[in-house]
Amino acid sequence: MDTVFSGILVRTGQIAIESSSTLVIGIFVAAVMKRMLGSEGTRRLFGGEGLKGLFRAWLIGSLLPVCSLGVIPVAREMKRAGVPPATILAFVLAAPQLNPLSFLYGLTLSEPLIIISFVIGTMAISIAGGEIWKRYFELESERSIPPDEPLPAKGIKRLLSVVWSAALEAVGPSVPYVGTGIFFTGLLAGLIPHGALSLTMRHDQWHSPLIMLLLGIPAYSGVLPGMMRVGLIFDHGNSVGAAYILFEMGVGMNLGLLAWMAIAFGVRRVFVWFAWIVVMVLLFAYGVEYPLYFAHEEASHTHAFDEWSCPFPAGAPVDFVMIRNRLMEKIEVLEPLAILALLGLSILGLAIPRLVAPNKIEDWLTKKDEVRDPTSFNRWDMDVPGPVLGLAALVGLVVFSVVGLYVYYPNAKEAFAEIVRTRTEAMSAVRSGNKEEAIRQIRHLDLLTRKVQVGVFLREFTWDPQVAKKTEGYREGLEELRDALLAGDQEGANKLVPNIEASYRVFRDAFIGEKND
Repeated sequence: MDTVFSGILVRTGQIAIESSSTLVIGIFVAAVMKRMLGSEGTRRLFGGEGLKGLFRAWLIGSLLPVCSLGVIPVAREMKRAGVPPATILAFVLAAPQLNPLSFLYGLTLSEPLIIISFVIGTMAISIAGGEIWKRYFELESERSIPPDEPLPAKGIKRLLSVVWSAALEAVGPSVPYVGTGIFFTGLLAGLIPHGALSLTMRHDQWHSPLIMLLLGIPAYSGVLPGMMRVGLIFDHGNSVGAAYILFEMGVGMNLGLLAWMAIAFGVRRVFVWFAWIVVMVLLFAYGVEYPLYFAHEEASHTHAFDEWSCPFPAGAPVDFVMIRNRLMEKIEVLEPLAILALLGLSILGLAIPRLVAPNKIEDWLTKKDEVRDPTSFNRWDMDVPGPVLGLAALVGLVVFSVVGLYVYYPNAKEAFAEIVRTRTEAMSAVRSGNKEEAIRQIRHLDLLTRKVQVGVFLREFTWDPQVAKKTEGYREGLEELRDALLAGDQEGANKLVPNIEASYRVFRDAFIGEKND
């Protein structure tokens, strides 16, 4: 029971850290919609009724860098603004899976045809899901347009109002749904025995997509980690159908999001509608299983789903340091800033209403300032309409996600500086018999090899199959070493080190050459 409890604690904490950056983005997108676009501007952004609105919902969802938890505050704001329910649901089905980061990353993981097919499948299911809701489930009362609320005054008040709305959202009605998604994912992962999923999702097992469906719907997966799991499925020659369901449902859905949809639009209607979605996803998954299967052989096991099971073997001794190290594995570039932003917004959202009545804050934010003298023109004090600022902010988020992509995936020289350090620590831990540290560093080293591939692709827009093959050869050696350590075969692990070091040199020379190491 101690192992299970520690596993639930670790997985819950990891999910909270993993979702922090995209959750912050979702909160601020909702605040920008409310305070800059306004209800009318938000309805106009999503195109209103019909297929045009559904397609625009899919397109906007595919550009915004949110996850299946971060999409909840955005969907809530869309509903408050009077966006048609069919459009909201089409947006919810599209936004978590895809954004510029995950799309470019996905192109480096497998045959581009597979990722493009997955994107087309997501678009079709998103639009079809919205159309099905509109035809069979939408109520007449849901088509009413709510009265527009006053937008904040121009100038600094408009910016402060965005922060104020974000603070309220950080402690508002979205919190129980976000917490549900995080907690149940951690609970599910902690209860699944360590390594229990390593032999699943095989291409030669007809039920692999069904197993993925049962796991993917309740479990949360971040956008980039989810795409990495898709890549691992391709690396191991596993089920393409399971990879698609992971992409569509594992990345795109969780219990918290399902709970919000059920409460917002009715449990019975959402249950029946979602059953339609599940059927369409399964049909597409089984339909692409063989046409898109390009693997030459299938691995006997996979580590793609290790994070959906308990991180510790049954009965293994677990201490505070091990738990801390597991949590720190999820802390990278953006996570510290995102956690601080969530903490700051939560403090503001809880403290300010206890000091000042919220209606007074709203009155002050929406009170128009005195009309300025038109003869005193200041080029730094231009009158920019709120909707223009709102659209600029949303476009800025997309630009920010692209910039973040280049930060997260550095160039080859910078990436190898960290690879060399991590490799040294990993091999040292292997030789000294420090099993837990060795496994942790090998896992990080595997991630870094993928990051260097994506970083090169983003800068050169070329993909050399021979370089990819050398990289995959090095990763296979790392995986074999990790398997030996997990099995407690220290002697076998030590024997593998020379071959892994040789494959490392081949991998390194393919990117930067020996002289730069």
